[in-house]
Amino acid sequence: KMDALLNDNDEVWVELRGKHIADVIQTLSTKIREIVNSGSGSALTNSAKNSAKALSIGQMAKALKALPEYREIMSKLSQHMQIAHQCMDAFNQQGLLDLSDLEQTLATGKTDEHRTPKLKELLGQVVEEFRKQPNSLMRLRLLAIVIVSQRGLESQSTLQKLLHEANLSQKELTALQNLEKLGCPLVQNDNGGGKMSKLRDKRVQGYGRAGSESESEYSSSRYVCLLKSIIEDATKGNLSIEEYPSVMPLPDAEAMLGPSSISKAKSVRKMSGSATSKWAKSSTGSSDKGKKRSGGRQIVFMVGGMCYSELRAAREVMISTGTEVVIGSTRCIAPTEFIGDLYGLGG
Repeated sequence: KMDALLNDNDEVWVELRGKHIADVIQTLSTKIREIVNSGSGSALTNSAKNSAKALSIGQMAKALKALPEYREIMSKLSQHMQIAHQCMDAFNQQGLLDLSDLEQTLATGKTDEHRTPKLKELLGQVVEEFRKQPNSLMRLRLLAIVIVSQRGLESQSTLQKLLHEANLSQKELTALQNLEKLGCPLVQNDNGGGKMSKLRDKRVQGYGRAGSESESEYSSSRYVCLLKSIIEDATKGNLSIEEYPSVMPLPDAEAMLGPSSISKAKSVRKMSGSATSKWAKSSTGSSDKGKKRSGGRQIVFMVGGMCYSELRAAREVMISTGTEVVIGSTRCIAPTEFIGDLYGLGG
């Protein structure tokens, strides 16, 4: 066992963070194979050189010994490869492939084949997942996603059937009921009126981008968080002043988005040569390689917490638009922490 510190000093981490796990493993394999198949690595065995075959941990260790001049980078790459495989092992052991696909369908309203399933079909799949999933927290998470995505279940009897199948503890049931304190009823309210209800409807529509999906090629990454469209609007100067009012007089759009704003931003925080190098390396294999930032810097801060998919969304917007996006929050929230927050809302 060994500790790996993942931060901005680790250039491999900077490049791979936010990418899908399949892309991470493929990128690492390609980088290792390039070194192994280089002129310095010609002494390695044919099996290690075979580009059609994924390198095992043992082959990486052999390559490490045979290529002393690449020892540091090979050590770092093999370390990240081992971490990635450990993540995949945990993913497979917990049976998260089917669960994640169901969650994506609930969040977007469409299957991987772009079909809109009936609610009865979805609830049947949810019940099947409840029966397969030994972890009660996972069942609680899935049931919460069902309720939020449907803006409340259609009837009390449907809720009771799902609660029976989910078999939650009293503490978990209390956490689920606390969703109502966040403006999401467990069962749909017939009158549907009120400011909170309208705000919730708007947010839920935004969560799935009105049925559209992300540009990701992976079915487990179809969901697009609402924050991504907000940041995209901000980078284009199209953010609604009514929904996001300014606390100070706004500069004109040209001043905010024009090239001159970059020079002003640099006077506040200059980017060192090493940081520039890291950015170029972090974009290897994409059309963004070496792209210079243009337009004003966008600073996004979320009070109350931010999830990891929102961090990834900000990075995707920065890569696609060329505008620097600095994003922060009072905290980063993982699913288990969010459930813990629901516990803490009290009676």
